[in-house]
Amino acid sequence: MVSFSHDAAGTSESLWQQDGWPASASPLTLTGCARLIVLAAHPDDESLGAGGLISSAAAAGIPVAVIVATNGEASHPHSSTHTPADLAAVRRVEVVTAVRALAADARVRLLDLPDGDLVQHRNSLEEAIWDEALREEAPGEPPTGTADAPAPAADTWLVAPWRQDGHPDHAVAGAAAALVAQRTGARLLEYPIWAWHWSTPEGGIWPGAGAPTARWRLHLGEEARTDKRIALAAHGSQVEALSDLPGDEAIVQPGFAAHFERDYEVFLAASGGSDGVDAAQASGTDVSVPVASGPEAATSDATLAEDAGAGSPRASLTAGFFDDFYAGSEDPWGFETRWYEARKRAITLAALPLDHYGAALELGCSIGVLSRDLAERCDTLLATDINEQALAVARDRLAGLPGVTVERRALPAEWPTGTFDLVVLSEIGYYCSPADLAVLLERSRQSLTPDGALVACHWRHPVGEYPLGGDEVHAVLAALPGLECTVRHQERDFVLEVYEPGPARSVAQREGLVS
Repeated sequence: MVSFSHDAAGTSESLWQQDGWPASASPLTLTGCARLIVLAAHPDDESLGAGGLISSAAAAGIPVAVIVATNGEASHPHSSTHTPADLAAVRRVEVVTAVRALAADARVRLLDLPDGDLVQHRNSLEEAIWDEALREEAPGEPPTGTADAPAPAADTWLVAPWRQDGHPDHAVAGAAAALVAQRTGARLLEYPIWAWHWSTPEGGIWPGAGAPTARWRLHLGEEARTDKRIALAAHGSQVEALSDLPGDEAIVQPGFAAHFERDYEVFLAASGGSDGVDAAQASGTDVSVPVASGPEAATSDATLAEDAGAGSPRASLTAGFFDDFYAGSEDPWGFETRWYEARKRAITLAALPLDHYGAALELGCSIGVLSRDLAERCDTLLATDINEQALAVARDRLAGLPGVTVERRALPAEWPTGTFDLVVLSEIGYYCSPADLAVLLERSRQSLTPDGALVACHWRHPVGEYPLGGDEVHAVLAALPGLECTVRHQERDFVLEVYEPGPARSVAQREGLVS
């Protein structure tokens, strides 16, 4: 295993282009691909190495799944402003946002394995890849096949980091994918990332003429390249400095970024169009997982240093935005007058899995219309909002109700202490930047009691001032570890979901109607 550092001078893109080596690879098309599974060791691997492939497959109507092994929490080990937990929360949101830019309907699985230590968790990674490779595409259907009698997957492409890329986590991910590909018959393609940085066109790691493993080149059209740029820009914690302090520098230098601005992507796969462990062994590639040779190799993680202007996540809306919004009306959203709002409240209340809750937290209570209904279903209710004018109306509406507290809080920074049996996140998630949304959802999850419920409801139509869309919020919510979606109601105008700590029981199970 090589030792390298992301901030060291690497091989320039001009050298690769002068040699003509990447462009001389065999042309790759999507012919024969019925499903695409992309494995990333860290958030942003998928966009760097296979973003164009993901976009192209989605445009061709091919189902796409992306498995992200770690949260990339080791990307800034010397940061004084972001803990590993902070980075993990932020990067989970970033990768979901990036994948949605490449393939809106892609399934995203975040495995939450430790960054830099995949070698100790290879079995868990293999199981996740196995489950995805044998999954039927029909919604709600379980995976088919077993370890003893795997289902054929010859029309599935399994795309993973290259085992010779020089990063120990990439080696583990590639080896796990190779094993699953061999056993299921899936076609394995591996993408280099760091090898563009530390290797050279003459490097001995690259397959030569006549080798069982060959280089393949996927041409990227303008739409795929645009999608890839947007996806890479979504990884904001990596493409920009976290702060001006030492240890918070952007990970990727401009020279390294140039490798991923090409109009093609390069993959390593079997010369004959299928791959797996056998092909790797035949070409002399070590299928075992090497041990890292230095701290740089254990923590390096590649991202693109992209201009923040196009496709960059926007900042959270400030208190001033809502002050202006409420300035002209006591009820600017029409909570008291619109049938749309009354109907949505009724659906929200009907979706609650329990008839009654102990402690409840409502985020973004506004003028307290939904709060009054929630108060009847809870022993205590903490209703919060950022706008004092709206809270004044809410306090009048809720005055005298037992157990109800109304407070001004700027969330997620001013998060309340304690745990809650019910957390209601109604129409506020899209006001957050991706980073703030990550913290908001994680704190909501951590505040739930073991039998608690998180209810989220959001408008689905685009609003120019909002940093995110409702569907984006719920895509990030779906990727939270440890929670199961027990209720999902989607209309043209809004989506409502209920999440509970797993393993969760349905209402019928709770009442003994089913086992």
